Amino acid sequence: MYEWSDLRIFLAVAREGSTLAAARILNRNQTTVSRRIEALEHALGLVLFTRTTRGFALTPQGQALRQRIEAVEVAAADVEVDATRLTRDLSGSIRVTAAEAIMTHVASPIILAYRALHPEVRFESLSAEHRVSLERGEADIAFRATGGNLTGDTLISMRLPDFTWGVYCSEAYVQRNGMPLSMDDLKDHAVVAYSGLVATLHFSIIFMSFVRGEQVATTSNSNPNMSGAVRAGLGVGLLSVMVGMTTPGLVLCFPPLVETDSAWWLLASPEAYRQPRVRSFMAFAAERIRQDKSGYLRH
Repeated sequence: MYEWSDLRIFLAVAREGSTLAAARILNRNQTTVSRRIEALEHALGLVLFTRTTRGFALTPQGQALRQRIEAVEVAAADVEVDATRLTRDLSGSIRVTAAEAIMTHVASPIILAYRALHPEVRFESLSAEHRVSLERGEADIAFRATGGNLTGDTLISMRLPDFTWGVYCSEAYVQRNGMPLSMDDLKDHAVVAYSGLVATLHFSIIFMSFVRGEQVATTSNSNPNMSGAVRAGLGVGLLSVMVGMTTPGLVLCFPPLVETDSAWWLLASPEAYRQPRVRSFMAFAAERIRQDKSGYLRH
């Protein structure tokens, strides 16, 4: 079987008229060039050159193949040009925003894996519980949870597998107060509730529909804040399983309900999405998340 390097040698001999001249052009040994020509002829079952004292001349068969092989040479050169362009287009930085828990447990490991393949891409990680504006260019890509479907049509969006949420308490809290075994049991326990933007999302609303105001011991405005309060034993709280399963000292009170699953998305503005590196990373991240089997996503 011949290789592309054999075709390059063929073209060099055809253009230079001898294996010696071709060897100089290719910076290879003349004996190697002659041997590769013979191997190519053997592989193709054709005589490509007539050997004379004046050098190598193409046979009619060799002449017929020369145009085809030159087309292959052009195509190979185009591949190199495209590869160089893509490498250049991928280089640069990507600003990624997400809530702190998603940034820690999801985005950062994905960034690490992506950079192993594309070290030329740099990242700026912006942890924020508030909505960073993609439209105003405050970030290029957002991992964003919502209470349902997105509204509006200005952003490029990729729907991801739903997040799973569970009711947690600390081991110390269980020893002192027991553990709720259902949502209905929450009425007998102190509760840590969400505040701010998180409180408006559907999973928080469902959780709080089982709770009276006087049960709320404290409020938290983020998953990390909530996990700290619950771990301290202040009460029972709702956490993404992603956070709950990686926080020492927490206990999942009962199996997560499908009703509290939350939609989340990978988003970019149309301007950012025009950048090859942004499109490349979004496709990579979405595929990694869809393949994830760690248990915090509802597949």
